[in-house]
Amino acid sequence: MPWKFRITAFVIAPLMILSFQNCSDFSLQDQIMYEQALLESRESLDAELIPKLTTSSELRRWYKTSNNNYVNLSTVGDQWSVVLAVPRTSTGTLYSVRTGVGDQEGSITISAGKIQAVRSNSVGTTYSETVEAALPASGDNMVIAASFGAKAGEVSLLVNGKVQQTAAVVSGTPEAFTSATKILNSSGTFGEYMIYVGDSSSSETAGKLGIAELNVMSRYIADNLSIPNVIFDPVVVGGASGGGTAEDAKLAAVKTIISNKCMTCHGGTYSPNLSNFTAASMVSLGQITAGNALSSKLYLRLQGSGGSTIGNGKDMPQGGSISASEVQAVADWINSL
Repeated sequence: MPWKFRITAFVIAPLMILSFQNCSDFSLQDQIMYEQALLESRESLDAELIPKLTTSSELRRWYKTSNNNYVNLSTVGDQWSVVLAVPRTSTGTLYSVRTGVGDQEGSITISAGKIQAVRSNSVGTTYSETVEAALPASGDNMVIAASFGAKAGEVSLLVNGKVQQTAAVVSGTPEAFTSATKILNSSGTFGEYMIYVGDSSSSETAGKLGIAELNVMSRYIADNLSIPNVIFDPVVVGGASGGGTAEDAKLAAVKTIISNKCMTCHGGTYSPNLSNFTAASMVSLGQITAGNALSSKLYLRLQGSGGSTIGNGKDMPQGGSISASEVQAVADWINSL
């Protein structure tokens, strides 16, 4: 399939997002200002990060169709990141970075319509951590980006620029990776890919791109290859340099609660649609006021919640139940924003 042309432009200014997070409704003027702030934030991040990431000493492999060995250096470290453009029809293990066969491996795999970033080990202690995302519904090509940290729990995945915020599925007891020479394995057809490798003993973020960096480089490669629909995700604001994680523990807990308690109605049948929500989307939907659960519809409608009674009362989830600890988890997440 030919690589199609399109340049996307959309995203969030850190200062502006703070000013809007306390608003539950957007006027037309507010929406225009918000979108302008997104654009300015995207441009600011790109200007800061593209020069840095395209010349980084941690960029150890850069494959282009015009030059398969544009960058081809030795790879030694304990954490790494992968950004790659592939046809949407790709299957199997597309790329892996590992110490040896099954040894301290980070891989990108596509199977049964799912994209998986897997941090695993099967030599000696056996464990795996898998972050999964649905395959995009359309488009000839796509961009997948992931980072694998030295520490257990450090796996991030972006598909077409969007941060995947599902909780990792864990098997066994994950352990820290150790620094060693890494073997790079690729399988499939690539438009372009970039591999970063670093040693956490020299820097916590060495080789481990944050979600903002992964987003910037996803869009950079998409622009190089004219791949449409690779977006700027507002979630990345604040995660520009290293360390930005795809999901913190509080958000993971709330996602699990919403998935188990609310999606029968709010998975698309009734408003609001809470599928794949983020803090930013909850603010824009008027469901939360960042930092204040007692002013947030999402919390105030829950059975057993504190604060005032709004709408039809504290009756959510309708026809079901929710524990006091689950209600508190929702409050804790909102108050932490």
